[in-house]
Amino acid sequence: MNRRIIMFVGVVLGVMAMVFFAAWPVWKALKFKAVSTAMYERTKAAVDANPRLKPAWDIAMEDGVLTWSEARVILEAAGQKAEPEQ
Repeated sequence: MNRRIIMFVGVVLGVMAMVFFAAWPVWKALKFKAVSTAMYERTKAAVDANPRLKPAWDIAMEDGVLTWSEARVILEAAGQKAEPEQ
């Protein structure tokens, strides 16, 4: 009886691990969506105008993708209003 329970728990954990690893690329694609070219240029211009924002820009661009949340933080630090893209 105990052996069956242990095997069942093992199967459940194995299936959960497979689902996690199969869903990871989809989650990453949805969560880390790049901003539009216009938002990228606007954020880059704000960084060029405010050199104190350069460290935030460098951190945001470590992965090569500027996301909405990263752009929002930089723009708000520059004193500009950041509105979500449609």
